[in-house]
Amino acid sequence: MDRETVGSALVDTPRHLDALAEDIARHGIRTSLRLGFCEDFGTLDGNHRIAVALRLGLTTVPVTVIREPSTPRPAHARPMRAADFAVLAAAAGE
Repeated sequence: MDRETVGSALVDTPRHLDALAEDIARHGIRTSLRLGFCEDFGTLDGNHRIAVALRLGLTTVPVTVIREPSTPRPAHARPMRAADFAVLAAAAGE
């Protein structure tokens, strides 16, 4: 994949996402997105894959839904709404 180091950060270039889009168009999403959740927050690992799926017009993507402990809270966690928690708990088989 095409990435560039800017300062101390590894940055994805447009060519990186183009290459990922080409791979997903050819082979599909081979690694499930990971959706972690608890009563307090949710996390998504797979932002590039979901962005490419939207770009390609995919209507479904593979997702693994996992209940997380409330601590430690990952830096990329987002607040959880009660209605969303109920949907995720049901998807996780709770």
